[in-house]
Amino acid sequence: GVPFAPGNDPFVITVGASDTGKSVATNDDVAAPWSAYGYTLDGFAKPDLAAPGRYIVGPVPVTSTLYSERPDHIVEPGYMELSGTSFAAPMVSGISALILGRHPDFTPDQVKGALMLGAKPLPRASDMSEGVGEVSASRSIEFTSPPNPNKALDRFIAGNPATGAPVFDSASWAEQAKTDASWASTTWDSASWAAASWSSASWAEASWSDVSWASASWASSASATASWADLSLASASWADNAEGESADVNGGGIDPLELDAILAGTLDP
Repeated sequence: GVPFAPGNDPFVITVGASDTGKSVATNDDVAAPWSAYGYTLDGFAKPDLAAPGRYIVGPVPVTSTLYSERPDHIVEPGYMELSGTSFAAPMVSGISALILGRHPDFTPDQVKGALMLGAKPLPRASDMSEGVGEVSASRSIEFTSPPNPNKALDRFIAGNPATGAPVFDSASWAEQAKTDASWASTTWDSASWAAASWSSASWAEASWSDVSWASASWASSASATASWADLSLASASWADNAEGESADVNGGGIDPLELDAILAGTLDP
């Protein structure tokens, strides 16, 4: 997931890094293995889009610390090959400047919309890993009326009590998200029920018809405190077995002591 600021803010342009495979075509591009993606703690999918961020060659001052500490990344004097989302984000910043140069009246939301609308899908990338796709300057600068990708969040904008500036009302959003949440595709593989309380639960309507107990183990069960006082066995009569002879239970003659031992797990029936 993407839990940290500022990349988890729904209004910012969050950029992931793509691995171009050192080719010009985009049909073989995938997410760089270290480029984070997923949902924020508020439930927003990130990144919004991606830009090349692996094996990027750029100019570096030969007197810099980086240049002297990483000689293995020098491709020619004054140039190094490096990787990181720190290289992907500036590419999107530069394209944003081109968009504003062409359309100086665009709002930040419109700039984000143009970037996302013009991005090229990456068919080989994992779902969500590169947002809507890889940024394309030539496509994004041409839009004259791009959509606002944050429009659905406008109703959660409130004024800051101290400054009056617009801020995102995350509490209001969280409440709405919980109300409208859909758990249809949720997986509970790693869920923990350690603190769950069933004190008021009712099992009257519970159905166990599909339950399989094939692998259940009762080895550690303790029957020491078990009480049979209220147990009713319609076909069993213990009253007439004065000599300890057992009733015929399920067609077998099982001694009551043996039955206790079986239930306690100390005797194989």
